[in-house]
Amino acid sequence: MGQTALTEAVFSAVSAHEIEDLLMRLIEIESHDEVPGREEKLARHIQQWFAAEGIDCRLQTAEQGRLNVIARLPGTGSGSSLLLNGHTDTVPGYGMASPFKPVKRDGRIYGRGAADMKGALAVMMLTLAAIKRSGCQLKGDLLFAGTAGEESFSPGAWALARSGLRVDGVIVGEPTNMRVGVAHKGVAWYEAEFQGVPVHGSTPKQGVNAIYRAVRWIHHLLDRYIPSLDERVHPLLGTPTLNIGVIEGGTRPVIVPGRCVVRFERRLLPGETAETVLEELRKTLDEVRDVHPDFDGAIRQMDNFRGVPHGPLESAAGGRLVRALVQAFKAEFGERADAGPVGLQYWTDGALLKALSEETVVCGPGDIRQAHSDDEFIEISQLRSAFRIYARTALAICSE
Repeated sequence: MGQTALTEAVFSAVSAHEIEDLLMRLIEIESHDEVPGREEKLARHIQQWFAAEGIDCRLQTAEQGRLNVIARLPGTGSGSSLLLNGHTDTVPGYGMASPFKPVKRDGRIYGRGAADMKGALAVMMLTLAAIKRSGCQLKGDLLFAGTAGEESFSPGAWALARSGLRVDGVIVGEPTNMRVGVAHKGVAWYEAEFQGVPVHGSTPKQGVNAIYRAVRWIHHLLDRYIPSLDERVHPLLGTPTLNIGVIEGGTRPVIVPGRCVVRFERRLLPGETAETVLEELRKTLDEVRDVHPDFDGAIRQMDNFRGVPHGPLESAAGGRLVRALVQAFKAEFGERADAGPVGLQYWTDGALLKALSEETVVCGPGDIRQAHSDDEFIEISQLRSAFRIYARTALAICSE
């Protein structure tokens, strides 16, 4: 069977509405932090779905009560392997009227997780199923991994990254409108603490105002540190950023505050780590102290990710997997100027899964602007295009 005929056989193995129907079923299964068991029910549903398709699938414990689900379509052993990955959790429904009762309307599917990222899960599952149904025998293994907890601290991807699995390529299906993301920023959270000497507010000069110390340091960030970040430019990601999100200090207006805490995040470029950034942030305290000898403060990294590193991702823009995805994108949408690889501003599990393959990219249906929104939806046309792009890419990579 020629390549064109083989591709068409795989395409025709999935009916016109099967992707939408599967996505709507996945949306109906709640899989967020506020539901008992979190992702477990969905992971078991996916395992049973693959079993019904005759595809080997197993559950992997990521941590106590958190499950990954891993399916494998084995090749002959003489070709390259490819992993399709998506996270199985969503955020809660929040302000959505009926978040887990999906609705198909005006060419879209609405529901929690439609874009982030059960749409990609459905498409990836059916990519394996379509190749199996078509009777195509790949040379390399094609795998699917649904990983737990990306919306919290990524225990699923972290467990998979340390499992010993190695593949020749990884596609993480976060929503990119099927653009090929080869780089994204990392993220780290920090806490700066400033001590003062509390006294009665009527005699402020007899104490030390911790909020004033924090303000001195914040001014230093605005005047010197943040402008220095603007000088570090990545060709796809732009500059690193710093955002102060929380300031807490004092107890009552009549008391000079004895403590002030500033919590902030720093987005990391490739080449930066949370630890190297911590050292440069601590130097900003020294720089303020050089000007104001009575200044004092401390900065530490917050443990909001429970020890799971959230570093940046960067893969070669000219790699084999990138070329295959770009070619599949062009086959689907034509020769477009925006077909090439891009950088992403948001973090993904791809940064962890690069431990499985140097060729790890982010490419999925949907628009990131829909993620976590109160009217989350995905275009049905994007789902169908994503299926064809993943199928073409799997055939290209796993047939080599």
